Amino acid sequence: MGNIFLDLTLIICVAAFFSIIFRYFKQPEILAYILTGILIATFKFFDSSNNDVLHSLSEVGVTLLLFMVGLEIRVSELMSLGKSLILSATGQILGTFVLVFLMSSFFGFNILTSIYVATALTFSSTIIVVKLLSDQRELHSLHAKFSLGILLVQDVVAIFFLIFLSGFNQQTGGLSSLFQIVPLVLKAVFIFVLIAYLSKSIFPKIVEFIAKSPETLFLVSLAWVFGLSAIVSSPFIGFSIEIGGFLAGVALANSLVNYQIIAKAKILRDFFIVIFFVLLGVQMSFESIGSIIVPAIVLSVFVLVLKPFIVMTMLSLLGYRKRTSFLTGVS
Repeated sequence: MGNIFLDLTLIICVAAFFSIIFRYFKQPEILAYILTGILIATFKFFDSSNNDVLHSLSEVGVTLLLFMVGLEIRVSELMSLGKSLILSATGQILGTFVLVFLMSSFFGFNILTSIYVATALTFSSTIIVVKLLSDQRELHSLHAKFSLGILLVQDVVAIFFLIFLSGFNQQTGGLSSLFQIVPLVLKAVFIFVLIAYLSKSIFPKIVEFIAKSPETLFLVSLAWVFGLSAIVSSPFIGFSIEIGGFLAGVALANSLVNYQIIAKAKILRDFFIVIFFVLLGVQMSFESIGSIIVPAIVLSVFVLVLKPFIVMTMLSLLGYRKRTSFLTGVS
């Protein structure tokens, strides 16, 4: 394994340089981090033997990011959106999937490829959206709660999509994967019920006891979020690290010291999340862009214009103000 310290130093120094430039032009730092990854990959500055280590470090940032979101947003606030959230999320997922599938088929992609493209463009990046909303300090706004709710619904549905697609090429088609979905649903129900119980009855008392020592509170909080995320994302459960991190935060959201935990975890989160976005840039490939440039442009326009329009229309029909509908759609 190469010198991981040198790779980290390179990432931080180049990201800091571009972050200053992007900050001057009032652009999100995320773009600076992704550009850093693209340049590092282009000039092959990375030691490829360190990729696994850097990927693990980036997962720490993802876990902490969703953990802090869960700490700030109580489930009761999302549940209060109830019917509106379910209808808007379902409408967005179904509408986007069908339209992108038809567009992909029009460009000559086969059925399986069209399904993959439609699946990819139906779901948004929870990490990017949450990071932007967090940086803009809008997590407590109505449109942010709608956006987060839709993203969480997308994450759960995406897992079922992936299970279905993983069995699609087998001799039994996608039907074999249906047998994997039933136990996954049961696991999901059990985990959510357990977290809801712990967040109301157990954790507030435990956190109140250990809050007398800030260091112990921070250490126990990290142990909880990493432990739960590891369990939830294990092959036995099968969910994502994002869901695990969010549930860990939700479990502690009712405690009186949740903002104290947020204050201590913020700096740690910001460091590791930089690595995540840099690696995102590293993984981007532009070698075969010429052969798919036309469908890429058309589908990009769809994601930027028509996909938000679907969400805006759904929320408008449900009686929400134009501003809330617009901002949720853009997010």
